[in-house]
Amino acid sequence: MPHTAFRPEEHGFAFVNAWPLLPEQMTELRQTLSRSAQAAARDVRAAIGGFDISGMVQRVADMWADAHLPTHYGMCGGMAFVAADYFRAGVPLPRGRDRNDLPLDDSPRSRALRDYLWQRQVESFIINAPQLLTWMIMLHLPLPFAGPRWLLERTKAEWRALKTRINAGDPWPICLVGSSRSPFDNHQVLAIGYDETGPDTGVISLYDMNSPGQAQTITFDMRGHELVATETSPDPARGRLRGFFVEQYTPKLPPSLPA
Repeated sequence: MPHTAFRPEEHGFAFVNAWPLLPEQMTELRQTLSRSAQAAARDVRAAIGGFDISGMVQRVADMWADAHLPTHYGMCGGMAFVAADYFRAGVPLPRGRDRNDLPLDDSPRSRALRDYLWQRQVESFIINAPQLLTWMIMLHLPLPFAGPRWLLERTKAEWRALKTRINAGDPWPICLVGSSRSPFDNHQVLAIGYDETGPDTGVISLYDMNSPGQAQTITFDMRGHELVATETSPDPARGRLRGFFVEQYTPKLPPSLPA
């Protein structure tokens, strides 16, 4: 089983992914999602043969955002990006003591870590939300060539791309796309290994910040008309896993935190 040197119990955060959002953070999420709809509209237009439905895409994205904008939110993208940043830099991660030890106090160290996590969360969202929206719209479009089968075919290509990343020794962020109509229910995790069990079947090993402390897995089968998957850390709100894609990610050197 090809596996990177990343170990969730050492290189992942000990605390769980559960954060209260400030009003300005909620506004930033809403605006980022709305702007992402423009790029998603271009991708959807290409996928459906050149028909311009940009107005519909924008309305749907705004409707999803307004209906599901959370007051508490997981910074899964930020936690995945930051854990990968520290790992690649060879710097010990400020993990915390246990799953409840989130850096929510007003100490300089907690503020600095929290700010860096939010910065990377927003960056992960800006560059990957257009693809997420495209996949969600194609999943829910009432067209014969859209739906779960469309996501399945693209997930097969993403599986090949992920194996290339892991084979190079790089833990890599991936986005899990479920059946929910809320963009905020979908999830970003850090893929750290895989096992190819057969043609179009396999197991992905993950650092999942919703279940910290040990590796989680997704066992999947892409041989049918839609993705069939079993997760060790499923999310009922996200619903049935419909696809996953390799995220755009550029490593950064983590900041020095106050003592």
